[in-house]
Amino acid sequence: MRVNTYSAFSKLWIVALLFSTLSFAVGCDDDDPLSPPEDHFEAVGLQIVQSGNVIFSYYGPDYAPGTTLTDDTIKISQGLTDHWDVKFYDEDSLVIDPPDDADKSFSAVFSDPTVAELWWHEGEEGEFEFHMKGLKEGYTTVEFKVMHNDHADFTTLPIPVLVDTTVNHGPPVEVQLKDEDSGDLLATSYEKTSSSTSTDTILVTNGETTDHIVAYFFDANDIKFQPGVPPHSLEVTSSNTAIADITGQEPGEPWAFKIEGKSEGKTQITVKILHDGSLGKEFKPISVKVTPTP
Repeated sequence: MRVNTYSAFSKLWIVALLFSTLSFAVGCDDDDPLSPPEDHFEAVGLQIVQSGNVIFSYYGPDYAPGTTLTDDTIKISQGLTDHWDVKFYDEDSLVIDPPDDADKSFSAVFSDPTVAELWWHEGEEGEFEFHMKGLKEGYTTVEFKVMHNDHADFTTLPIPVLVDTTVNHGPPVEVQLKDEDSGDLLATSYEKTSSSTSTDTILVTNGETTDHIVAYFFDANDIKFQPGVPPHSLEVTSSNTAIADITGQEPGEPWAFKIEGKSEGKTQITVKILHDGSLGKEFKPISVKVTPTP
């Protein structure tokens, strides 16, 4: 019997082509065991870090589901906390950095959002660096979350938050200026009538603006505080605005400001506390040096 070799060859070629296509499709599948696994952010706990120091730690496996936390309380005062960073624990209790994916963000859900909230600078919402803001004296809980678009990849149990606005302090006799992000002390000054003088100099690059600088006040017993707003407010002035000017003051951060370098040279800034718009306390001038642009 005569065999149609052309027809048989065509059928074999088609079968081979289909097999090759199927093999390619399977080989490109995300579940291919031969392909390296994709890295995923998997956290079971977190740390809140302030100026390099861990001020709060939460490790999920320590708690049974539905546990009510009582001892692990975040305590803050009314107004903004210092700058906080968040890091995470993996399942091996190792500290890991937050994810850098554009589709992941940090958020929090407060049981009573009238007591406290998370606060970011404008345009930085959802970043893993933030402040907590005490809105009024009281108690609430917070669930921290790492959001992946519209769902949470990580959520803590409700963590107690206590806002205590009672700060027993005397009149301010000293002011310290700190870099908000790093917590580094930039300068110290004393009330205008004091015999102490400031020898610190804040360096600013010409044409650039500093990060936020935060003012903290101390009484004669070395109690640190920031006056309540209102009625108090911060005023910072430059003795030569052609060399350095004050900027970056925002209603949400009443005790913070920035210094903008305008031209090379030396000038001084003066920190004042206003009470209902009138001078309440003035501190001695602090030197500022504007250095050349690199």
